Amino acid sequence: MMLMYSLNTRVALAIRVFGLVLVSWTVLGSTPGPASAGRGLVIAVLLAVGVVGWVIWSWQSYARRTVSGDLFVLSAAGGLLVAAAPSAAGSAFAFVAIATAGFRLEFRQAVAVAVLGMLTVALGVLIYDQAAIEVLAYGLGFIAVLLAGANGRQVAGRAEEAELLLAQVQRSREEQLRAARLEESARIAREIHDVLAHALAGLTIQLEATSSLLEGGAERSVVLERLRRAHALAREGLEETRRAVGVLRSEGLAVPEALEALVAEYRFSSSSAAASLELVGVSSRLEGPTALAVVRVAQEALTNVRKHALGASVQVVLEVGTAASGAVVLRVCDGGCPRTDGHAGAPSLAGSGGGYGLRGMRERAEILGGSLTAGPEGDGWRVELRLPLALAERDSDVVPAGES
Repeated sequence: MMLMYSLNTRVALAIRVFGLVLVSWTVLGSTPGPASAGRGLVIAVLLAVGVVGWVIWSWQSYARRTVSGDLFVLSAAGGLLVAAAPSAAGSAFAFVAIATAGFRLEFRQAVAVAVLGMLTVALGVLIYDQAAIEVLAYGLGFIAVLLAGANGRQVAGRAEEAELLLAQVQRSREEQLRAARLEESARIAREIHDVLAHALAGLTIQLEATSSLLEGGAERSVVLERLRRAHALAREGLEETRRAVGVLRSEGLAVPEALEALVAEYRFSSSSAAASLELVGVSSRLEGPTALAVVRVAQEALTNVRKHALGASVQVVLEVGTAASGAVVLRVCDGGCPRTDGHAGAPSLAGSGGGYGLRGMRERAEILGGSLTAGPEGDGWRVELRLPLALAERDSDVVPAGES
């Protein structure tokens, strides 16, 4: 039965037609055969009913899952022909109906078709005084065919479920790949924003300061120093880009050295403003994603200070696994009250952001299971990053607490 349902529709229809012709030819050639009276008339009527049922069954949709009269007609006609006709070929009607019912219908409904076939066999045996053993033999045959059809139905159902599961797995894999691509795109976008925002903010400050000095008639040596610093910032921007590419390739990052460089750069770009760095229990190298988040958040926070409070005093504190926090904590606080030192850098930078810096910092923290808070504190601003300690340390080298 499963083989029939797996064949091409035209091939399966041709086989069914051939089977009907073979059964009909065998019944017609039996003795006694179909006639216009007596037992022959019964055989003729049952054969005609079976043929009609077989034709209807042949045209039924393979996907049909409801009870249909053609199966009951075939089962009854085949059961009666078992006793009425001397040839056993008529039983094919009942066997086909029961096997189809087992494959196509719920088991309880298929049992009803098989029971009808058994009852009609028993009725025919009683009418034509046949041996009672035929009822038992055909009954066992009907049960075997019914179970085979039901088993085929279960196998086909499992195959359909497997196909659906495979399709779901494929869709899930595509969604995972899509999510991974989006996550990687967001990661690259954060890196580009952080690197460019930091480098360009520093360059803009130096160029604005240089322009102010030129307009004020400053000495040539002072202007050249500012230009040299602008060139140095450009080179540092390129180096930072190379470091960002290395981090994207999962290479290590020295956090203390990176923070010291950021603080020193802030001092120089903000006219030697007071800026301090405090490291408490900090490993010489931290875990890649955690290290990157710490450096990028510090970089973005200092860039924002230069944008909105150029010249303000800044304190950067990094704690790793202290008794008070038990986590990786980075705090960047500025004292407010900016000193613009007589040039227009600060006002022009204040509106240069697109609002992506704070969002990028929060995204970094959330991806690593941490949090980021930012808001006013006194006259200034405070940014605090907290990350789980479990991801923090790559090795056991600890730098003693100190201040630079």
